[in-house]
Amino acid sequence: MSDVQQITPRILVTTDFSVDSERAFFHALAFAVKRKARLTLLHTGSESRNAGPWEKFPGVRQTLAGWGLLPTDSPRNAVAETLDVGVAKMAMRDDDPRQGITDYLRKHPTDLLVMASEGRGGFARLFNPSVAETVSFQTNSHTLMLPKRGRGFVDPTTGHSSLRRVLCAIETDRDPRPALRYLRQWLPALGGPEMEITVLQNVAPGDAMELILPNAPGLTWHQESRAGDTTETVFAAAREHRAELVVMATRRPLRLLGRLRGSHTDRVLRELRLPLLSIPPL
Repeated sequence: MSDVQQITPRILVTTDFSVDSERAFFHALAFAVKRKARLTLLHTGSESRNAGPWEKFPGVRQTLAGWGLLPTDSPRNAVAETLDVGVAKMAMRDDDPRQGITDYLRKHPTDLLVMASEGRGGFARLFNPSVAETVSFQTNSHTLMLPKRGRGFVDPTTGHSSLRRVLCAIETDRDPRPALRYLRQWLPALGGPEMEITVLQNVAPGDAMELILPNAPGLTWHQESRAGDTTETVFAAAREHRAELVVMATRRPLRLLGRLRGSHTDRVLRELRLPLLSIPPL
């Protein structure tokens, strides 16, 4: 018998009760089922805890029943006993969602944060920076950002994932091994049984590092290198490979003038309209 204790993965999804955040919830719940994880739904707003909008939270059991994973009218404990998924719903009083979510994550770190994100540019970003990008950087969280008015990959009616093609853009000034280990562990939960992952280095082909890519059932890895502007090379590779998810490193927030154009994250979300998984530094 193994002496290694199994650690339950933790997933946090934020909700403002909009259609976009409901789509994020469907993704997070599907991942939680596959990983047998603890899923927390977090809402931050001006309501007091005693007057929390509990009736507005998306229905976990109703959704799982619609996916055919639970019988209709299952009791509350069926989610844990039948699917080995723990669920918690939290409401925090904070008028600034960036601060509220950040405060929660500093006390309760997560293995995967799932959020809807605007993908702002220009003056919109200048005066109102992305909540998802700000929280991801401040808390060093692995964050799946789903673009508003963009594409996702989990079917809300079935819970099935259509994710098959992933583009992972790594930076040559960082050790890529932690990011690759994380992807090996989490990509099977995010996608279908077979996936192709292209690992892109933003350097001339002759300067590329030779990577040792992790072996995992159902994951096929490819290496590629391109020189040029980081974001433009990601755009080109994502379109050529028909990527359905882009993986990029978390970056320090831009200064005032840089916000006008937008960060790499904002530009990918805005122009490609693809989900983006942000990987924090060591």
